[in-house]
Amino acid sequence: MGDDAQSDEDEGQPDELEDSDQAEGRVDGEPEGVRLTGRASFSGFYPSALQPFRGSLWNQNTGIGKMLAESAAVSMRPVLPRIVLESPLIRMNAVTESLRKQMADLTGFNDMVRQSMQPLVATFRPPQWHSVFESFRETIRKHRPENLRDVTLGTGDLEKLLVDEGIPLMWVPGPQTVRVLLDAPDAATRRRIIGRRWKGIINDCEAVLEEVRHPAVQDARRFALDVVLALRAGHTSAAQALAANLLDSVLQRHFDNAARIQLTKNDFKTKGIKFKLEDYKYRVACTFAPVWYAHARYFPKNGDPIPRTFGRHPSAHGVSRTQYSRINAVYALMLVTSVIKFFDTELPG
Repeated sequence: MGDDAQSDEDEGQPDELEDSDQAEGRVDGEPEGVRLTGRASFSGFYPSALQPFRGSLWNQNTGIGKMLAESAAVSMRPVLPRIVLESPLIRMNAVTESLRKQMADLTGFNDMVRQSMQPLVATFRPPQWHSVFESFRETIRKHRPENLRDVTLGTGDLEKLLVDEGIPLMWVPGPQTVRVLLDAPDAATRRRIIGRRWKGIINDCEAVLEEVRHPAVQDARRFALDVVLALRAGHTSAAQALAANLLDSVLQRHFDNAARIQLTKNDFKTKGIKFKLEDYKYRVACTFAPVWYAHARYFPKNGDPIPRTFGRHPSAHGVSRTQYSRINAVYALMLVTSVIKFFDTELPG
């Protein structure tokens, strides 16, 4: 239907990481957990979400707070998801501090906390807690991009789609396509879905790009819209080449060298090292895991086969009918759209 002329039957094969590319991506001795030091600021997810409740929280009985914190820690420890989000909820009572440290992917967070605290809540019934929990839920919902706000995403879903298959999910594609991708049984089916829905997906990308406002990414936004136009006009090779180079240009401009290498250094094929979602805040992890995937190493001089799945390096050094296709151009557009929107939301001022 919306598949490439060169057939997307084999385009639907599960994505497979290829061998190395770009020796410049190597930083010997770099610690895996090194903190991002790029120009974008990733701190302060919830600067004011709990401000209205500070007074009532301070007034909570210290003994009750300690009991609740211990109960939550014991009850929640076995079921904590892996992606840990940081939050500036500081100088609060023991309960809030405990929740701050344990906030993770947060799907179903409110219900989980309510269930673990139910015996004590039934006894003490502090009315402020209900407002606090609702505030958490609404803050978390708002923190997700609009296309994911009404979608149930588990940590396993995130790792499978973002890390193992390199499918962008942040801001694009639209919520209906996200749901279909989540319901699909395997990687091959998900790739075929993207191939069939290519027109709707580029519409999703265009809508997100039209909302980008930060002055530092306006040039990138215009070039990304050129990718949209090229795809619609059937110039898929031009679209893929522009999107791949634009992705690299945006990363080079807004990250320093160490941060860029940390997020794109893909040693999975040679060392079995995956992108670690838990090493980053939610938006960073979910935006850049598929970027990492797209930087799978590829060395044509070593005889590496050209991959069929989109890759930044083979797009530059392995130009061929194997690498260049409409579906890969759509992947590239989704990636660069997500990254541009990320910087639109995270860059200061």
